[in-house]
Amino acid sequence: MICRQCHNGIHKFYSEMELAKRLNSLAAILADELLAVHFAWVAKQKINVKGNSNIHS
Repeated sequence: MICRQCHNGIHKFYSEMELAKRLNSLAAILADELLAVHFAWVAKQKINVKGNSNIHS
């Protein structure tokens, strides 16, 4: 399972067809260099969950 920010980033960088053909497993998604940069950025962001500020981990 991935967070909403990571999920949105995946769709920002890749089309549904590219995801189906090339990035069709969690291992493939995690191995992708472009997505790794995005995931690292997301991990550094503060998120707000129902009014509470938390660090994404």
